[in-house]
Amino acid sequence: MSDPNSPQDPFAAGRQPGQPGSSNQPPPPGGQPPAYGSQPPAYGSQPLPYGSQPPAYGSQPQPQPQPQPGDYYGQPAYGYPKNSLGVWSLVLGIVGIVLSCGFFAGIPAIITGHLARKAVAQGQANNGGMATAGIVLGWIATIGMVLLIIALVALVATGTWSDWEYVMDNADVRG
Repeated sequence: MSDPNSPQDPFAAGRQPGQPGSSNQPPPPGGQPPAYGSQPPAYGSQPLPYGSQPPAYGSQPQPQPQPQPGDYYGQPAYGYPKNSLGVWSLVLGIVGIVLSCGFFAGIPAIITGHLARKAVAQGQANNGGMATAGIVLGWIATIGMVLLIIALVALVATGTWSDWEYVMDNADVRG
């Protein structure tokens, strides 16, 4: 007799793992358990799609569909190669607005943003929103710089700039 608290021998007669009637391993979903002594799939081989049967012994396996550009498995192992264009576009757009260097950062933000959007369309990048934000910020920085230059030219042409200098030079500033 055995004590119910003592450990059970999983290899006792009638309870062999992998044999029919064994209660310690349920059969895999949708099929029979693997035959005793069958070989596992070779290392590095592609797993079978869910619900498909393995090819019969000696038959040629069916060719797998080749991944298309833009498919998940068709991408390089290190990610998308041109995602940095969208990042640069956004960074240059932010710098163009925050540091008021519209032409020097805004125009490159627009250019790299368009290159990033082209890479997204070709499936080489996946950050189209970041590229669009960089393009918009680049245009805002560039248009802001153009408006600033127009305002300065208008101030100088109307003589208002010299009046402002006179006021600032003769102001009684006491600290």
